[in-house]
Amino acid sequence: MKKNTYGSSGKWHFGLTIMAACIIGSVAYSSNAVEKVWPGRLRGFCVGSPREHMTDEKIFQRLAAWRVNVITVNFTYDKRVKIKNTSNLPEVPPEMEPYRGMLDRLDKMVALAKKYKIFIILAGGGAVGNDKINVATSRTLKTQLEKAERTYLKNVIDLHLYLGRKYANEPTILAYNFISEPHTPWIVKNWRTEVVPSFIKAVRSVDENTYFIFSAGLWGFPDFGKGRRLSVPFKDPVNKTLYGWHDYSPHNYTHQGIGNKAKRATRPRGQVYPGKLKMFSNGSLKLWNRAAMEQYMQPAIDFMKKYKVKMFVGEFGVVRWAPGADKWLEDKISIFEENGINWACHNYAGGWDGWNVTVRPDAKGGNVADGNIDTPRLKVLKKYFAKNKTFNK
Repeated sequence: MKKNTYGSSGKWHFGLTIMAACIIGSVAYSSNAVEKVWPGRLRGFCVGSPREHMTDEKIFQRLAAWRVNVITVNFTYDKRVKIKNTSNLPEVPPEMEPYRGMLDRLDKMVALAKKYKIFIILAGGGAVGNDKINVATSRTLKTQLEKAERTYLKNVIDLHLYLGRKYANEPTILAYNFISEPHTPWIVKNWRTEVVPSFIKAVRSVDENTYFIFSAGLWGFPDFGKGRRLSVPFKDPVNKTLYGWHDYSPHNYTHQGIGNKAKRATRPRGQVYPGKLKMFSNGSLKLWNRAAMEQYMQPAIDFMKKYKVKMFVGEFGVVRWAPGADKWLEDKISIFEENGINWACHNYAGGWDGWNVTVRPDAKGGNVADGNIDTPRLKVLKKYFAKNKTFNK
């Protein structure tokens, strides 16, 4: 088995390591080849990071009752979700120690997902170092940022090398959604030429079975096609690559009332869909309706049809108090459905419940995993979940 390390020169160097059954500690998975085949259509939820409640069987029972067939899991390291004591958990290799608690939870989630016939798309962009290059954390480095970006990329790849060895023949882990919202200078600039190719080369050396999902680049916008950020598909030696984006358009509407006082002032509550809205707070008002949504995602649809590739929207959603949120979901999903696009709505059972489709619009708010309310947004989603025919068997 080869261990890959990513140097600052951007070249891969290979060293020999021996790993018993491809994994140390945790749950052992079969080394027998089991071909992963993309299902006809996936419709489900983004459930955030592997928080403790995601090991509760009741969550998966609810998902199964709604006929959800996929969840996107935003994998990260223990400190990000405040896991402190992991001494009693199965051992992992030293380089995976920061993820020990998360890996244990992921194994439990895999077992439950398998039991309830649900696939998992693993988004591993939350690797160690993410807090130094993610503007959402407010800790983005202002100096030596490129060095931090390269270190972070190495960490992402190392994490997927471990996951690839472990889950290559576990059908429940259907795909890895590589850094879904890249937005720092070096990674964005080199996304097409170095960042994604280096990931493919490394991880395919240990896992030729699991699908990869790539965005076009900056912030995971649907910026596909000639003259855009990604004009042609990436080269994958096993041809198991999908493309996708995160869709919160128009952002000023879907994120209304979120953030500090200054941000709330520029994206206030009470904005109604459909209507005259801004994409971002510094933009111009325009009519946002179903036609505008379709126009926004048309480059991705054209790319999909031209190159005959599959698309997966790993996140899309709207805060629960936004007027017209159910109509926004209906319009968005109906376009996905017309074009055969796979999707996972943000969210159910995530962390902060501002996006949670089972929590009332006027609820006080917090970190409720399941609000047990059949909200208008949930009713829209269940109508489409009922169309699911292919499940994890």
